[in-house]
Amino acid sequence: MIKQYLYIVVSILFFTDTQAQKNQYDEEGNRHGYWQVDFEGTSKPKFEGNFNHGQETGEFKFYKKGFYDHPTAIMDFESDRDSVKVTYFTQKGKAISEGMMIDKKREGKWLYFHQESDSIMMTEVYKNDTLNGLQKTYFTNGELAEKTNYQNGNKHGESLIYADNGQVTKKLQYKDGELHGAALYFTPTGDKLMEGSYTEGRKSGTWKYYSEGKLEREEDY
Repeated sequence: MIKQYLYIVVSILFFTDTQAQKNQYDEEGNRHGYWQVDFEGTSKPKFEGNFNHGQETGEFKFYKKGFYDHPTAIMDFESDRDSVKVTYFTQKGKAISEGMMIDKKREGKWLYFHQESDSIMMTEVYKNDTLNGLQKTYFTNGELAEKTNYQNGNKHGESLIYADNGQVTKKLQYKDGELHGAALYFTPTGDKLMEGSYTEGRKSGTWKYYSEGKLEREEDY
């Protein structure tokens, strides 16, 4: 859903509505000053914002047809013309996500919010529109639910899964999107459940299984 909004907003940004007579051009024919482009056959805005001799500047607001009380997205153009802060909203005006785009691609840290509160649901790090860095997911109470490293769009490195009391329940290793390396599993109270290793997504070597914190059996893979 968020990615669909992203591409729709970017395409709308460069759309020209010749019927919007109130929109002005400079002497060289570039859009200049406040512009509002309406949905066809209506006086309701598809987007609105300011141009400075053909370049977007400041906030641009984008709307979904039939829902005009709140923008679907706001793009805030920085002094660097290729750098844009983007915030997406629900139809009721609540922020869904926010982050930076450079040359129309997500870059750096992005935030996603819980529907039922203003608290952060997830943070991601992008490089050239691809996940690259730590992804963190949070419970509604603010406790960390998951912390996983990404490289070139794939899980790569350590991944930690938490119970809502802060206890680690899974400690895993990934390589290029597959489980690879040592793996530990715990109950929400901290008792060890099992431990072993993965090789390219499959269990390998000796796995140990525990009951109430005590070794129960071992299996070789």
